[in-house]
Amino acid sequence: MKITQVEVFHVHTRTTTRQRPILLRIDTDEGIHGVGEVGLAYGVGGSAGAAIVKEYAARIIGHDPFQTERIWEDFFKHTFWGQGGGTVVFAGISGIDIALWDIKAKALGVPVYQLLGGRVNDRVRAYASQTQLGWQHPVRISLPTTEAYAQEAVRAIEDGYDAIKVDVLANAADGTRATERLTGRLSQATLRLGVERLEAIRAAVGDFVDIIVENHANTDTGSAIQFAQAIEPLDIYFYEEVNTPLNPELTRRVKEKTVIPLAGGERIYTRWGYRPFIEARSLDVIQPDIGSCGGLTEFAKIAAAAHTYDITVQAHTAGTAIAELAAVHAETAIPNFIIHEHHQKTLLDEYKELVDRDVQPVDGYFTAPEEPGLGVDFTQYVYEHSDRQVVS
Repeated sequence: MKITQVEVFHVHTRTTTRQRPILLRIDTDEGIHGVGEVGLAYGVGGSAGAAIVKEYAARIIGHDPFQTERIWEDFFKHTFWGQGGGTVVFAGISGIDIALWDIKAKALGVPVYQLLGGRVNDRVRAYASQTQLGWQHPVRISLPTTEAYAQEAVRAIEDGYDAIKVDVLANAADGTRATERLTGRLSQATLRLGVERLEAIRAAVGDFVDIIVENHANTDTGSAIQFAQAIEPLDIYFYEEVNTPLNPELTRRVKEKTVIPLAGGERIYTRWGYRPFIEARSLDVIQPDIGSCGGLTEFAKIAAAAHTYDITVQAHTAGTAIAELAAVHAETAIPNFIIHEHHQKTLLDEYKELVDRDVQPVDGYFTAPEEPGLGVDFTQYVYEHSDRQVVS
């Protein structure tokens, strides 16, 4: 089997999220194709992500798609910038790697998780992620009141989840984007607003729902510690992206000052990037994004390294159903899985129309599909509403 063509689709801007997913398709001479996703739909850098996939694609035309390890190492060792790392480099590698695993599993007639070690977890527990954006609404909303934070959490619990994730510091009291800096020392007004929102959520969902607090690295070491100590009585499941990952020592300092487990990883790439966090055990939960950490090939190695330090793993997931199912397959096959992220954007029509499968949990749990490959493909809509590049 040989790779004959790679197509890259930079999807046109989504109406509500203002994001541009980057999808790709790899074709072979045996009529089997695989799909992948580059984890750069949001933030700045998507155009670079689409462009680097095109450059990488030229290196794999005519190659055997089963040689995922060899192809990964070529990208890493022989592109010069691979060993420098970074978001765009590894996101490009990731998208291609996911598609190659999809091809391999389809060719062998098995679901991807079987090639990753088989089913370790029969079901994958999920949490409702980013409830501050609204839950089960046709568009994203901006929550204007503390009571609204509690109401959206309840909506998720009514859908069958027993865990939610929320960012309570990103928005001001009127629901608009917070303008006060969240670094250094939080003002009492900001501190109390965040605490009150979490207290309202805890009161509304009860004691048997897990609450994850998301900071999006908007806080720094000082403010992260200050806020952590204020919310410790609320029995937080874990505390995510508390500060920049660019100085691992700072995360260790936060961990020393709170009893809340720390999580992070969507902006950490490859086993080398995770190494200082794992060795210091400064993160209790690591969250590699399969669309940017190095793909399924690298995710398995990161998870294995974490397992030697009793660190649990949750794939960061904030893409289409292609990224979602790549995560479900990977999490199904690792022993140190903790919980799966089901993002608010997957409920929106503008994301559902991109794929041929509406991937939603049942009573808060996913089960990996049994179809060969990932079990999902993108729709004709993607071909008609993307900036498309073909490499053959």
